[in-house]
Amino acid sequence: MHVYNIDLTITNILKKYHQKGVKYIEVNINRLKENLIKLGWIGYDGKNKNIPYGDEGITRIAYSEEYDKADELVSKLMEKAGLEVYHDPVGNLFGTLCSDKRDEHIMIGSHIDTVPRGGMFDGSLGVLGALETVQILSENNYSNNYNLTVAAFIGEEGTEIGGTLGSRCFTGDIELNKQEINFFKDKGINYEDINFNSIDKKNIKNYLELHIEQGKILQKENTPIGVVQGIVGIARYKVTVIGEANHAGTTPMELRDDALVKASRLITKVKKTVEDVEGGLVGTVGKIKAEPGAVNVIPGRVDFTLELRDMEKEKMELVIDKIKAGFADNELIIEDDFYEESVYLNEQVQDEIINSADKLNYDYKEMISGAGHDANSLSKITSAGMIFVPSNKGISHSPEEWTDWVDVKKGIEVLLETIKSLDKSN
Repeated sequence: MHVYNIDLTITNILKKYHQKGVKYIEVNINRLKENLIKLGWIGYDGKNKNIPYGDEGITRIAYSEEYDKADELVSKLMEKAGLEVYHDPVGNLFGTLCSDKRDEHIMIGSHIDTVPRGGMFDGSLGVLGALETVQILSENNYSNNYNLTVAAFIGEEGTEIGGTLGSRCFTGDIELNKQEINFFKDKGINYEDINFNSIDKKNIKNYLELHIEQGKILQKENTPIGVVQGIVGIARYKVTVIGEANHAGTTPMELRDDALVKASRLITKVKKTVEDVEGGLVGTVGKIKAEPGAVNVIPGRVDFTLELRDMEKEKMELVIDKIKAGFADNELIIEDDFYEESVYLNEQVQDEIINSADKLNYDYKEMISGAGHDANSLSKITSAGMIFVPSNKGISHSPEEWTDWVDVKKGIEVLLETIKSLDKSN
């Protein structure tokens, strides 16, 4: 959309608010842009002097030195905005614009850690966008009915004990087995305090998360706002295909039991089986290893990973049953490796997001998230919702990750209006 159209839209919004006698609160997009860039420099490895984009990207792993610097920056920005700032035992960061009317919280946030060689928008937009909305409300003397709490959850992108770590600890959705206990001990964290929160989980009215889409749908359809209906479940499997290792020169083709050839057929079968299932099911073979791995030996064993994502677990199980057909038990072994349930986000919160987009005259699309988010964890304890904004070319988890500032502004405006609506509701 051209700048002229944006200005026209804002003019129409201002007229609408003026007619209703309501003060229009405009976000400070320049401040948000400055804060995002400032945060992006932390962990950036590149030669670009203007903006932390491209080259080796941004690497800011949870509990690293770079992460600590980022946490310190965001803490100072929260304090500057007049928020009450505090951490929980695992390192989640919170900043609250307190209310003297109610004890409950509307929580808005995401994460500030990155994947290795990531971009400047994934997660960070959700945290700093939340901060901008709360700060601009405070600066406009907005009287909030609920505590408005900005959250930066640690370890969303993954640690040795899994992703969405901070939000899972916050909601109590984590098993404290020996591996988890040792992990926290190595970080100097007393595992007995992990589930201690300054905020009572029962006092969280809503959770909102603004995030880049990380896909091509919104940009392809020229739609600025995505209203997330649910977050897919993720199932991962370890697959082993057994053949017979033998000499590559002396074994005729018709007498070979080549595990890699069988595995390649199986992988092709996975693709076709997934495509034949209706809906948004996706399947990926992302890692593969042939043994013994010599140039002159027929592979006798192949191991690969299979990941399936969908809202319905039954569809994933159907794929596994179908790809097993035609293989003997001693030829194919499929083991469960990981499963995270799908979640449907709160319909009332979705309606508030839609109403906010309509109020601002922005097109929107109701959609499913194919990636996991902190909203997954928070949805298990409160009414949660997510807002997507377009990703340029659908690129994410990459130094080339980008979202146009025009789209960022629209997403922040929808977030702001949704917060105001939720703050007025019981």
